[in-house]
Amino acid sequence: MPPQKAAIAMTDSRPQNPINTTNELAKERNRAAAERTINAWLGICLSLIGFGVAFDQIFRSLRRRFPNLEPAITKETATLIGMGFVGLGLVLLGIALIQHRLAVNSIERPDYLMLSVGALNRVVVVGIVMLGLAGLVATLFLI
Repeated sequence: MPPQKAAIAMTDSRPQNPINTTNELAKERNRAAAERTINAWLGICLSLIGFGVAFDQIFRSLRRRFPNLEPAITKETATLIGMGFVGLGLVLLGIALIQHRLAVNSIERPDYLMLSVGALNRVVVVGIVMLGLAGLVATLFLI
């Protein structure tokens, strides 16, 4: 093989991925959107965890302030509801981290194939709605 053809064969063996400015900017916007999404998730999860702690503390404070009133729920039930909110916040934080990692991995792929996270979103929405309704009922009717 002549030297020219050998040089051409060596350069042709690597995949040619020309950098397209438009595509790179779109990837950067999508990465920024993923970062904003994880920040929103963090805020929601911290709020749920904070509400869970506050729920238990408010119940205990009310029991100390008004010891003669008959409570509609027990101390254990209030603690369980508070722990439920803390647990949901932690579970959602784990799901958020998985979703963020999937989005970043998709963006970093050379062929940029967006992976579906629809199932994760449905689990999150159902969990938030169920625990939110439980907290609303407990707050309005049981304390």
